[in-house]
Formats: sequence, structure tokens, C-alpha cells
Amino acid sequence: MLSVLSYPSCKINNNPIRQNALQSFTGSDISDLLAKGDKALNENKYSEALNAYEQANKLNPDENIVYKKLGKTQFHMKDYASSEKNYEIYLQKSPEDIDAWIELGETQRQAGFYQKALKSFEKAYSLDSSNDLANRSILETKNNILSIYSPQRAQQEKAEQAEKNLRTALDMTVKYMTPEFMQGLKDVTVQFGETASMGGTSNIAQYENHKKAITISNSYIYAAPQVIAAYLSHESVHAHDNDSYTSIREEQDAYQVAAKFWMKNAGGIKDPEMDYAVSLYQQSPSKLNDRVAEIYKLRDPGIAETSPNHPPKKLFHFNTSKTKAASQSIKSYDVIA
Repeated sequence: MLSVLSYPSCKINNNPIRQNALQSFTGSDISDLLAKGDKALNENKYSEALNAYEQANKLNPDENIVYKKLGKTQFHMKDYASSEKNYEIYLQKSPEDIDAWIELGETQRQAGFYQKALKSFEKAYSLDSSNDLANRSILETKNNILSIYSPQRAQQEKAEQAEKNLRTALDMTVKYMTPEFMQGLKDVTVQFGETASMGGTSNIAQYENHKKAITISNSYIYAAPQVIAAYLSHESVHAHDNDSYTSIREEQDAYQVAAKFWMKNAGGIKDPEMDYAVSLYQQSPSKLNDRVAEIYKLRDPGIAETSPNHPPKKLFHFNTSKTKAASQSIKSYDVIA
């Protein structure tokens, strides 16, 4: 499962950039520079993005959002010291930005400053205790700290957490899906592990048909079980097909299943990916479908519109060489996200 927030960027919890108001005291408009930087950042062109944001910062050092953008870009460039500095500048004027506190904490965690990272994550959690990313970041950072003093105990604790959360999440998924649907998944392994990278970002979850395995990223071991279950429900759509094909239609179906699962089972927990998908679905299913089509075409311009079981066979006769609807070649994937 790819992130619908990352292709291109569009976090709905952030305030939109005031494009018409981004002018320095000299009257210089920096909106074009920010748009250029955002585009480059979305395309993983970090040096280009950094250059654009630095120019914007020189034109208007009082425009606070630029410091957050600099921090994000420098994080991706692994310049953690500069990233931390810019996030701290940004948060002095925007201390209620939960995302920024989490991003600062992750910068500090990646740099090995676990105690500082823990304080940043705890600040985010204090602003919103329903934020699952803040909570799981706290738990993982505490495990990082434990690993310094007792590596074996930390490893055991993480393994126990992984087993507990995965078992609970799988139970939630089984209860949500129909028995007939789950019967088709009886030979599929569900696990935490390393996931493939798509567009410069690791998959949250993925299905590999040749392994008959659904893998949830290790970074979600400390996530709430309902978060993990939402991603399992998405990947179960791919696994149920029992093939190595995917398509725009299949991904749209998978996202709708996950969104509907989340609406019923979130239990007050907030997850940026699922919340965003649900917000689109609630506007209209076509809104979510359009977003899914956008991100998967960016990832793979040659992705087919339909695949063997999407639409269902009773509505669509599948040709093994071409899709009837779009006359496109069907591509086999090692990893379906």
C-alpha cells in the first residue's frame, strides 16, 4: 500500500499555503519558489527543493512555513542537524503543529538523540492523545532507549509487541471480512518485515504473490491494532485475487475496503493515511478513486486500468494479453502495494 499523502503531498490537517500572501517586506512574491520546491520535493529531487526553499527564505525570512519545508527536505537529505534547527525555528511560532513535532522527533530519533526525540513525540501526544503516529513513535523510541542498555530485552519486547498486535489486527480483519472472502486467504502468511521502496518511500504494506505473503512495514509494529488491520484489509484484496497482477481498478477497490473498515473500526484513533482516505471517500467514492488513480499512475504510468478480478469476472471477461476496457498489456508485479 502506497501513501495517498505522498504522491504528491497533500496533508489535509495542514493549513493551506496562503499563496497570495507570501510576500516579503520588500514586496517579493515567494509563491513560485515554494511551488517549485514542493514539486521537487514530491519528485524526491531534494537538492532542487532545498535550493528553492533557501531562496524563498532569503527573500522572506519571516515566512514561518518555509522553515518547516527546509526541515522536511533536510531530513530526507539526512542533514539531521540542519533539519532539527529549522523545525525548532518553525515550532517557536507554530507550537500547536502536531505533525511538525512528530517530524522533529523523527529527525532527532534518526540522529540517535532518543531522549530529545521522546520529548518531541510526547509534546505531539500531549496536543492530541488520539494521534496514533505520536503514540507509536513514543513506544518505538522507548524501545530504542532500552536497546542501549539491554539489547536482548529490547529485541524480545519488540517481538512480543509485534506478535500481540499482529494477532489482534488479524482477528479484527477476519471479523470484518466475510467468511467466504477469508477462505480464499487461508494459505497467505501475514507478517511484519522490511517492505519494498516505491517512489523513494517504503511501502506501508504489500502483497507478494510468489511468497503468498502480506507484509506490514516494521515501522508499524507499535501502531494500534486497528491501524494495522486497516492495511491488512487493503492487502487482502490483492491476496484474494491469487495473482501477481494489479490495476487502477484493483487499487481503488482495495482503498475503498480499507476506508470502509476504518470508518467502522477506528475507535477514535487518528491515522493520517486512513483519515485522508476516509475524508475523500466521504466526499464521494469517486474522489477517493480519482486520488488513487493519480498516485498509481505517477508511480507506474503503464499500470493497467483493469486486471483479472477487477471488475469481477461475472461483469468483465478477462483476456490474458489485453484488458478489454483499455486494451493495455497486463504487467506482472513482484510486489503489489
